[in-house]
Amino acid sequence: MPDIDPAALSRTDTLTTTIPNPLNLSKTNGAAALPSSKAQKTNIANQRIDLEPLYMNLKAAIGDNWAKYKDAISYFILGHLNQNELSSQINPYVCADPNTEHLHNQLIAAIYGNVLRDAPDQSVAPWVSANDKPTILTKPLAGDEAEQRLKREVMQLPARDRRRIKEVPD
Repeated sequence: MPDIDPAALSRTDTLTTTIPNPLNLSKTNGAAALPSSKAQKTNIANQRIDLEPLYMNLKAAIGDNWAKYKDAISYFILGHLNQNELSSQINPYVCADPNTEHLHNQLIAAIYGNVLRDAPDQSVAPWVSANDKPTILTKPLAGDEAEQRLKREVMQLPARDRRRIKEVPD
């Protein structure tokens, strides 16, 4: 069997492609500037995707339905909604416009993409405001109302979890 020279297997031509810029890296001549050293590549690969423009664009596109959208996504993430229930709640205003649907997909993909990246700063992001919640203050729940709310929340749990809660000693 003939010996194979590894140097003969290497390519001498280069492949030029356009690299998308999801990390908002600095640009030079329309293409993303790539670092030359391995350490810089690691740092750029671990940079978090900036969610602020995606969040703000989607919030503007959804408009008055933002509170419903945010609640539905939160319940889905917490496991209170399955995919069909989530779709039935958000499709009327997300899928009504292809641009809004694209913005939704971008935001979810960016959040998912940040999962394995470096941890964010512990401070609250400057673009997050407390104004997302309705300004109407709710009254504190009375005894019966509080019990009814607790019962509703517990009944939303799977039967297995309810049994486990019952077995916990007082």
